[in-house]
Amino acid sequence: MAVLGLLAALAVGMDSEMWGPADGVKAFAALEQALDKITKIHMSPEESKHAEKVATDVRKAIAVVESKSNLTKAQRNEKIGTAIKELMELQAEFKPKKHMTEEEGKARLAELEKNLKAKKELLAKEESMIKLYTLQKELAEKKLQLQKLIEKKEQAEAAKKSGAADAAAETTLVNKLMKLSGDLAKVDKKAELPAPIKAALTEVKASAKKESDEIAKMEVNNKKAMADLDAEAKKSTIKGGEQMIHRLKKQETRSFKKLRAQKQSQLNELKALEQSIEKHDAKAFTATLHKMQHELKALTAKSGDFLH
Repeated sequence: MAVLGLLAALAVGMDSEMWGPADGVKAFAALEQALDKITKIHMSPEESKHAEKVATDVRKAIAVVESKSNLTKAQRNEKIGTAIKELMELQAEFKPKKHMTEEEGKARLAELEKNLKAKKELLAKEESMIKLYTLQKELAEKKLQLQKLIEKKEQAEAAKKSGAADAAAETTLVNKLMKLSGDLAKVDKKAELPAPIKAALTEVKASAKKESDEIAKMEVNNKKAMADLDAEAKKSTIKGGEQMIHRLKKQETRSFKKLRAQKQSQLNELKALEQSIEKHDAKAFTATLHKMQHELKALTAKSGDFLH
Protein backbone atom coordinates (compact mmCIF):
# COMPACT_ATOMS: atom_id res chain seq x y z
CA MET A 1 0.00 0.00 0.00
CA ALA A 2 2.90 2.39 0.77
CA VAL A 3 4.31 1.81 -2.71
CA LEU A 4 0.96 2.55 -4.33
CA GLY A 5 0.68 5.79 -2.36
CA LEU A 6 4.16 6.82 -3.40
CA LEU A 7 3.41 6.17 -7.07
CA ALA A 8 0.08 7.98 -6.89
CA ALA A 9 1.70 11.03 -5.33
CA LEU A 10 4.35 10.96 -8.02
CA ALA A 11 1.73 10.79 -10.74
CA VAL A 12 -0.05 13.86 -9.31
CA GLY A 13 3.20 15.76 -9.04
CA MET A 14 3.90 15.19 -12.72
CA ASP A 15 0.86 17.33 -13.62
CA SER A 16 2.67 20.50 -12.43
CA GLU A 17 3.80 23.11 -14.96
CA MET A 18 7.58 22.62 -14.62
CA TRP A 19 9.76 19.54 -14.98
CA GLY A 20 13.11 20.42 -13.61
CA PRO A 21 16.21 18.43 -12.72
CA ALA A 22 15.11 18.19 -9.12
CA ASP A 23 11.80 16.78 -10.26
CA GLY A 24 13.59 14.22 -12.41
CA VAL A 25 15.82 13.11 -9.54
CA LYS A 26 12.86 12.87 -7.25
CA ALA A 27 10.80 10.91 -9.79
CA PHE A 28 13.59 8.51 -10.63
CA ALA A 29 14.35 7.90 -6.94
CA ALA A 30 10.67 7.19 -6.29
CA LEU A 31 10.50 4.78 -9.20
CA GLU A 32 13.65 2.96 -8.06
CA GLN A 33 12.23 2.78 -4.54
CA ALA A 34 9.00 1.32 -5.90
CA LEU A 35 10.91 -1.18 -8.02
CA ASP A 36 13.02 -2.20 -5.04
CA LYS A 37 9.95 -2.80 -2.84
CA ILE A 38 8.06 -4.78 -5.47
CA THR A 39 10.95 -7.01 -6.52
CA LYS A 40 11.51 -8.00 -2.88
CA ILE A 41 8.00 -9.46 -2.63
CA HIS A 42 7.89 -13.28 -2.57
CA MET A 43 6.55 -14.47 -5.92
CA SER A 44 6.20 -17.48 -8.13
CA PRO A 45 8.56 -18.02 -11.09
CA GLU A 46 5.92 -16.67 -13.49
CA GLU A 47 5.29 -13.61 -11.33
CA SER A 48 9.01 -12.99 -10.95
CA LYS A 49 9.45 -13.10 -14.73
CA HIS A 50 6.66 -10.54 -15.16
CA ALA A 51 8.11 -8.27 -12.45
CA GLU A 52 11.53 -8.35 -14.14
CA LYS A 53 9.96 -7.28 -17.43
CA VAL A 54 8.21 -4.33 -15.76
CA ALA A 55 11.45 -3.32 -14.00
CA THR A 56 13.31 -3.42 -17.33
CA ASP A 57 10.63 -1.28 -19.00
CA VAL A 58 10.74 1.29 -16.15
CA ARG A 59 14.53 1.54 -16.17
CA LYS A 60 14.51 1.95 -19.95
CA ALA A 61 12.03 4.81 -19.57
CA ILE A 62 14.24 6.47 -16.93
CA ALA A 63 17.32 6.04 -19.11
CA VAL A 64 15.58 7.69 -22.09
CA VAL A 65 14.43 10.66 -20.03
CA GLU A 66 17.86 11.13 -18.47
CA SER A 67 19.80 10.84 -21.73
CA LYS A 68 17.61 13.07 -23.94
CA SER A 69 17.52 16.62 -22.60
CA ASN A 70 15.63 17.87 -25.66
CA LEU A 71 12.46 16.00 -24.60
CA THR A 72 9.46 18.21 -23.91
CA LYS A 73 7.57 18.07 -20.64
CA ALA A 74 4.74 16.19 -22.33
CA GLN A 75 7.17 13.62 -23.70
CA ARG A 76 8.85 13.24 -20.32
CA ASN A 77 5.47 12.91 -18.61
CA GLU A 78 4.39 10.27 -21.14
CA LYS A 79 7.53 8.16 -20.62
CA ILE A 80 7.46 8.36 -16.85
CA GLY A 81 3.63 8.08 -16.74
CA THR A 82 3.76 4.82 -18.72
CA ALA A 83 6.38 3.47 -16.32
CA ILE A 84 4.32 4.46 -13.28
CA LYS A 85 1.21 2.84 -14.79
CA GLU A 86 3.07 -0.43 -15.33
CA LEU A 87 4.34 -0.33 -11.75
CA MET A 88 0.89 0.38 -10.32
CA GLU A 89 -0.64 -2.47 -12.33
CA LEU A 90 2.11 -4.80 -11.14
CA GLN A 91 1.59 -3.70 -7.55
CA ALA A 92 -2.13 -4.34 -7.88
CA GLU A 93 -1.39 -7.92 -8.90
CA PHE A 94 0.31 -8.55 -5.56
CA LYS A 95 -2.45 -6.91 -3.53
CA PRO A 96 -3.66 -9.47 -0.96
CA LYS A 97 -6.89 -11.18 -1.91
CA LYS A 98 -9.93 -10.40 0.11
CA HIS A 99 -10.56 -13.04 2.78
CA MET A 100 -14.01 -14.58 2.95
CA THR A 101 -16.05 -13.95 6.04
CA GLU A 102 -17.04 -16.90 8.23
CA GLU A 103 -20.54 -16.80 6.77
CA GLU A 104 -19.20 -16.73 3.21
CA GLY A 105 -16.86 -19.63 4.03
CA LYS A 106 -19.74 -21.68 5.43
CA ALA A 107 -21.88 -20.92 2.40
CA ARG A 108 -19.05 -21.88 0.04
CA LEU A 109 -18.43 -25.11 1.97
CA ALA A 110 -22.13 -25.95 1.90
CA GLU A 111 -22.19 -25.40 -1.87
CA LEU A 112 -19.16 -27.63 -2.38
CA GLU A 113 -20.67 -30.36 -0.19
CA LYS A 114 -23.94 -30.11 -2.13
CA ASN A 115 -22.10 -30.47 -5.44
CA LEU A 116 -20.07 -33.38 -4.07
CA LYS A 117 -23.22 -35.14 -2.84
CA ALA A 118 -24.87 -34.69 -6.25
CA LYS A 119 -21.80 -36.13 -8.00
CA LYS A 120 -21.69 -39.08 -5.60
CA GLU A 121 -25.39 -39.78 -6.22
CA LEU A 122 -24.82 -39.62 -9.98
CA LEU A 123 -21.81 -41.93 -9.68
CA ALA A 124 -23.79 -44.40 -7.54
CA LYS A 125 -26.62 -44.36 -10.10
CA GLU A 126 -24.20 -45.01 -12.95
CA GLU A 127 -22.51 -47.82 -11.00
CA SER A 128 -25.92 -49.39 -10.32
CA MET A 129 -26.75 -49.22 -14.01
CA ILE A 130 -23.43 -50.83 -14.91
CA LYS A 131 -24.01 -53.61 -12.36
CA LEU A 132 -27.53 -54.15 -13.68
CA TYR A 133 -26.26 -54.33 -17.26
CA THR A 134 -23.53 -56.77 -16.23
CA LEU A 135 -26.01 -58.96 -14.36
CA GLN A 136 -28.41 -58.91 -17.30
CA LYS A 137 -25.62 -59.87 -19.65
CA GLU A 138 -24.44 -62.68 -17.38
CA LEU A 139 -28.02 -63.90 -16.98
CA ALA A 140 -28.48 -63.94 -20.75
CA GLU A 141 -25.28 -65.93 -21.19
CA LYS A 142 -26.23 -68.36 -18.43
CA LYS A 143 -29.65 -68.86 -20.02
CA LEU A 144 -27.96 -69.56 -23.34
CA GLN A 145 -25.59 -72.03 -21.73
CA LEU A 146 -28.47 -73.66 -19.84
CA GLN A 147 -30.35 -73.97 -23.09
CA LYS A 148 -27.34 -75.68 -24.63
CA LEU A 149 -27.15 -78.06 -21.68
CA ILE A 150 -30.84 -78.84 -22.13
CA GLU A 151 -30.24 -79.43 -25.83
CA LYS A 152 -27.34 -81.74 -25.01
CA LYS A 153 -29.52 -83.64 -22.57
CA GLU A 154 -32.29 -83.96 -25.14
CA GLN A 155 -29.77 -85.14 -27.71
CA ALA A 156 -28.43 -87.67 -25.23
CA GLU A 157 -31.96 -88.92 -24.52
CA ALA A 158 -32.63 -89.14 -28.25
CA ALA A 159 -29.37 -91.01 -28.77
CA LYS A 160 -30.30 -93.37 -25.94
CA LYS A 161 -33.67 -94.11 -27.52
CA SER A 162 -32.05 -94.45 -30.93
CA GLY A 163 -29.47 -96.79 -29.44
CA ALA A 164 -32.23 -98.82 -27.86
CA ALA A 165 -34.03 -99.04 -31.19
CA ASP A 166 -30.81 -100.01 -32.97
CA ALA A 167 -30.06 -102.64 -30.35
CA ALA A 168 -33.56 -104.02 -30.67
CA ALA A 169 -33.23 -104.18 -34.46
CA GLU A 170 -29.83 -105.83 -34.15
CA THR A 171 -31.21 -108.37 -31.68
CA THR A 172 -33.98 -109.23 -34.12
CA LEU A 173 -31.45 -109.58 -36.94
CA VAL A 174 -29.09 -111.74 -34.89
CA ASN A 175 -31.93 -114.06 -33.80
CA LYS A 176 -33.06 -114.33 -37.39
CA LEU A 177 -29.56 -115.10 -38.66
CA MET A 178 -28.93 -117.66 -35.92
CA LYS A 179 -31.75 -119.74 -37.43
CA LEU A 180 -29.92 -119.74 -40.76
CA SER A 181 -26.54 -120.85 -39.41
CA GLY A 182 -27.45 -124.55 -39.90
CA ASP A 183 -28.60 -123.91 -43.48
CA LEU A 184 -25.36 -122.05 -44.28
CA ALA A 185 -23.31 -124.99 -42.95
CA LYS A 186 -25.04 -127.30 -45.46
CA VAL A 187 -24.20 -125.10 -48.49
CA ASP A 188 -21.24 -126.24 -50.54
CA LYS A 189 -18.40 -123.73 -50.90
CA LYS A 190 -18.99 -123.44 -54.64
CA ALA A 191 -22.76 -123.74 -54.63
CA GLU A 192 -25.17 -120.86 -55.00
CA LEU A 193 -26.64 -119.50 -51.79
CA PRO A 194 -30.26 -120.43 -51.08
CA ALA A 195 -32.83 -117.61 -51.38
CA PRO A 196 -33.32 -117.18 -47.59
CA ILE A 197 -29.59 -116.77 -47.06
CA LYS A 198 -29.34 -114.38 -50.02
CA ALA A 199 -32.11 -112.29 -48.47
CA ALA A 200 -30.22 -112.36 -45.14
CA LEU A 201 -27.03 -111.17 -46.90
CA THR A 202 -28.93 -108.25 -48.44
CA GLU A 203 -30.29 -107.34 -45.00
CA VAL A 204 -26.82 -107.53 -43.44
CA LYS A 205 -25.39 -105.24 -46.16
CA ALA A 206 -28.23 -102.75 -45.63
CA SER A 207 -27.57 -102.75 -41.88
CA ALA A 208 -23.85 -102.23 -42.48
CA LYS A 209 -24.52 -99.27 -44.79
CA LYS A 210 -26.88 -97.77 -42.22
CA GLU A 211 -24.22 -98.02 -39.49
CA SER A 212 -21.58 -96.51 -41.79
CA ASP A 213 -23.85 -93.58 -42.68
CA GLU A 214 -24.67 -92.96 -39.01
CA ILE A 215 -20.96 -92.89 -38.10
CA ALA A 216 -20.29 -90.31 -40.85
CA LYS A 217 -23.24 -88.21 -39.63
CA MET A 218 -22.02 -88.43 -36.03
CA GLU A 219 -18.59 -87.14 -37.04
CA VAL A 220 -20.09 -84.15 -38.88
CA ASN A 221 -22.37 -83.33 -35.94
CA ASN A 222 -19.55 -83.65 -33.43
CA LYS A 223 -17.29 -81.35 -35.46
CA LYS A 224 -20.07 -78.73 -35.60
CA ALA A 225 -20.77 -79.08 -31.85
CA MET A 226 -17.07 -78.50 -31.05
CA ALA A 227 -16.98 -75.43 -33.31
CA ASP A 228 -20.13 -74.03 -31.66
CA LEU A 229 -18.67 -74.51 -28.19
CA ASP A 230 -15.40 -72.84 -29.24
CA ALA A 231 -17.39 -69.87 -30.54
CA GLU A 232 -19.31 -69.65 -27.25
CA ALA A 233 -16.03 -69.72 -25.31
CA LYS A 234 -14.69 -66.76 -27.30
CA LYS A 235 -17.89 -64.74 -26.78
CA SER A 236 -18.23 -65.56 -23.08
CA THR A 237 -17.43 -62.68 -20.73
CA ILE A 238 -18.66 -64.14 -17.45
CA LYS A 239 -16.22 -65.40 -14.86
CA GLY A 240 -15.51 -69.10 -15.31
CA GLY A 241 -17.37 -69.20 -18.65
CA GLU A 242 -14.48 -70.63 -20.62
CA GLN A 243 -13.83 -73.34 -18.01
CA MET A 244 -17.48 -74.38 -18.03
CA ILE A 245 -17.52 -74.62 -21.83
CA HIS A 246 -14.24 -76.56 -21.71
CA ARG A 247 -15.93 -79.10 -19.41
CA LEU A 248 -18.85 -79.33 -21.82
CA LYS A 249 -16.42 -80.04 -24.66
CA LYS A 250 -14.76 -82.83 -22.70
CA GLN A 251 -18.14 -84.39 -21.87
CA GLU A 252 -19.24 -84.11 -25.49
CA THR A 253 -15.98 -85.65 -26.71
CA ARG A 254 -16.23 -88.58 -24.27
CA SER A 255 -19.83 -89.29 -25.28
CA PHE A 256 -18.96 -89.06 -28.97
CA LYS A 257 -15.95 -91.39 -28.71
CA LYS A 258 -17.90 -93.92 -26.67
CA LEU A 259 -20.86 -94.00 -29.06
CA ARG A 260 -18.64 -94.01 -32.14
CA ALA A 261 -16.60 -96.94 -30.82
CA GLN A 262 -19.85 -98.82 -30.21
CA LYS A 263 -21.10 -98.04 -33.72
CA GLN A 264 -17.76 -98.99 -35.26
CA SER A 265 -17.80 -102.32 -33.41
CA GLN A 266 -21.30 -103.04 -34.75
CA LEU A 267 -20.20 -102.10 -38.26
CA ASN A 268 -17.15 -104.38 -38.04
CA GLU A 269 -19.37 -107.27 -36.91
CA LEU A 270 -21.84 -106.71 -39.74
CA LYS A 271 -18.96 -106.64 -42.22
CA ALA A 272 -17.67 -109.88 -40.71
CA LEU A 273 -21.12 -111.47 -41.14
CA GLU A 274 -21.26 -110.23 -44.73
CA GLN A 275 -17.87 -111.78 -45.56
CA SER A 276 -18.64 -115.09 -43.81
CA ILE A 277 -21.89 -115.48 -45.78
CA GLU A 278 -20.18 -114.62 -49.08
CA LYS A 279 -17.43 -117.17 -48.31
CA HIS A 280 -19.94 -119.80 -47.13
CA ASP A 281 -18.04 -119.84 -43.81
CA ALA A 282 -20.67 -121.12 -41.36
CA LYS A 283 -18.16 -121.36 -38.50
CA ALA A 284 -17.09 -117.70 -38.71
CA PHE A 285 -20.72 -116.72 -39.28
CA THR A 286 -21.88 -118.46 -36.10
CA ALA A 287 -18.93 -117.15 -34.03
CA THR A 288 -19.71 -113.57 -35.03
CA LEU A 289 -23.38 -114.02 -34.14
CA HIS A 290 -22.49 -115.40 -30.70
CA LYS A 291 -20.17 -112.43 -30.12
CA MET A 292 -22.95 -110.02 -31.10
CA GLN A 293 -25.41 -111.79 -28.78
CA HIS A 294 -22.98 -111.49 -25.88
CA GLU A 295 -22.42 -107.74 -26.50
CA LEU A 296 -26.15 -107.10 -26.82
CA LYS A 297 -26.81 -108.81 -23.48
CA ALA A 298 -24.07 -106.72 -21.83
CA LEU A 299 -25.50 -103.53 -23.35
CA THR A 300 -29.00 -104.46 -22.19
CA ALA A 301 -27.80 -105.05 -18.62
CA LYS A 302 -25.87 -101.76 -18.53
CA SER A 303 -28.73 -99.66 -19.87
CA GLY A 304 -31.32 -100.92 -17.40
CA ASP A 305 -32.87 -103.55 -19.58
CA PHE A 306 -34.58 -100.93 -21.76
CA LEU A 307 -34.62 -103.27 -24.75
CA HIS A 308 -37.41 -105.43 -23.34
